[in-house]
Amino acid sequence: MNPKHPWGVRLGVGVAMLVLAFIGIVVTNILATGGWAYWRAMVPIYAAMALWLSWYMRRTTDVVRPVTIWHELLHWVGLFFMIFLVEIYLHSGLLSRNQASLVALTLLSLTVFTIGVYIESTFILIGIVLGVFAAIVAVAIQYLYAFTIPALLIGIGIISYMIWFSHQKMTK
Repeated sequence: MNPKHPWGVRLGVGVAMLVLAFIGIVVTNILATGGWAYWRAMVPIYAAMALWLSWYMRRTTDVVRPVTIWHELLHWVGLFFMIFLVEIYLHSGLLSRNQASLVALTLLSLTVFTIGVYIESTFILIGIVLGVFAAIVAVAIQYLYAFTIPALLIGIGIISYMIWFSHQKMTK
């Protein structure tokens, strides 16, 4: 592995996030409660993976940027706060558990996408795939697996290609 371009780590985190999202779609589809607890539990897991990858990618640089670390932490704290608000909506009866899980997935997809825009480009595609998953759950639930499995595989393929391509550029 080239220490200047840890493609394997980026690929591993990206695939893990997509697989966890696919499992969440299955859980959301199977459980009558809509998988609310699953998506709520995924928020800190995604945050930890994203923060760890960001640290891992920058661990060998000579420049310490505490502003970036605080920006990333605040970015994820914002998502935690939004999930808390969804919990309030759920308990007040404004949302069902199924709707709350869909909102949580949508918020997670936006958060992952925007962290990709500002910190690590791998997350842009992951955020898009999560958004596609949310749209599929909302619109085409009867064709859920016919759409989500190809979206998962295409997302993994594109992430693999992006990482491979940037690794090839670094080695030349």
